[in-house]
Amino acid sequence: MPARSMTHVVGLLAIVAASTPLALAVETGMRLLLFPPEFEELRTFLRPTITPWVWLMTPVAVVTTGAGFVIHRRLVAAELGKLPEAERTPEASAAANFDALMLSTSAPQVPALLSVFAFMLGSELLPVCAAIGVATIGVLSLGLALRPHAAA
Repeated sequence: MPARSMTHVVGLLAIVAASTPLALAVETGMRLLLFPPEFEELRTFLRPTITPWVWLMTPVAVVTTGAGFVIHRRLVAAELGKLPEAERTPEASAAANFDALMLSTSAPQVPALLSVFAFMLGSELLPVCAAIGVATIGVLSLGLALRPHAAA
């Protein structure tokens, strides 16, 4: 496996962390450019029904961040468990850690992406931004706590 510098790891984490805010920007742009004006009436009609559910996405993002730590630990253990004892080197451990990190950082983003979808359907912006903010902090906390060694 090729060596990964810490800059590489941080760069990838930044891309992962920025993906949900970027999804909100892309959704808004596409909706404004491509959807018919009547769609705003539907959004206005659905807003009172959808917004309370989107407020739930913020605590769900906290829970899924915790789940990300569990997912990471299990993925690393499973990957290293497949290897013979002689191949469980620090480099193999760092590679397994990196791969698991890239997968586990997806967990906090699920509720944030659901909130972006709800925004498209009419939710208020504040709960969407709260869920995205918590999810982004979750991704970054996973990255800081579980960052792999630069040697892998």
